[in-house]
Amino acid sequence: MTRTQPPGTSAAPPSGAGTGLSRAPVLPPPRRRRRPALLALAVTMVVLGALGATYLATSLGQTSPVIALAREVPWGQAITAADLVEARISPDPALQPIPYGDRDQVIGMVAATTLTSGSLLTRDALTDQRLPAPDQHLVGVGVSTVQLPTTALRPGDDVLLVPVAAGSAPVAPEAGAPGGVEATVVQTGPPGTDGLRVVDVLVAAADGPDVAARAAAGLLAIVVVAGE
Repeated sequence: MTRTQPPGTSAAPPSGAGTGLSRAPVLPPPRRRRRPALLALAVTMVVLGALGATYLATSLGQTSPVIALAREVPWGQAITAADLVEARISPDPALQPIPYGDRDQVIGMVAATTLTSGSLLTRDALTDQRLPAPDQHLVGVGVSTVQLPTTALRPGDDVLLVPVAAGSAPVAPEAGAPGGVEATVVQTGPPGTDGLRVVDVLVAAADGPDVAARAAAGLLAIVVVAGE
């Protein structure tokens, strides 16, 4: 007698049946929370950064033309067109240079101090008072190498004009008379063919005639004194 076996099933046993563990549930992906306030703040920061960079670049690029010195101009000398050059600088409250547009107004004015090459020109460095002043005389004093210091004289130096005899010996001053005439150097010329160098000096109007007479005879020596 033949035994009939029950039909087999093809269904797989549930997962974890052999281990005794249940299958973990599948969680949905997390939802991203949008924060409009943070997004707006980020956009604002980007815009402000771009505006700041643009302002900085624009500020650095804004320059104005001003007057600078192309070469040294000694004290007391008149300003010429060749002395001036255009320079461009960024605005700075600490600087008050003369605009280059006022160049024609500057030409012909007098340097109130020695102006150095490359410096910016300001109103304080100029005067309209030409030399000599009403109470002064401008005298050219011709001196030899033994009547002048080896150190170069510069415009504005204070000097004494000391009388000397024909042999270059100092003249003994009379009782109560000053030992020399106070003067201020304006300009020093190059040595001449006769070996003399002419120095333009400013003296008081009362001393002008006597200084001119002694200078013409070559009877003056120049002594540099300490400035103020």
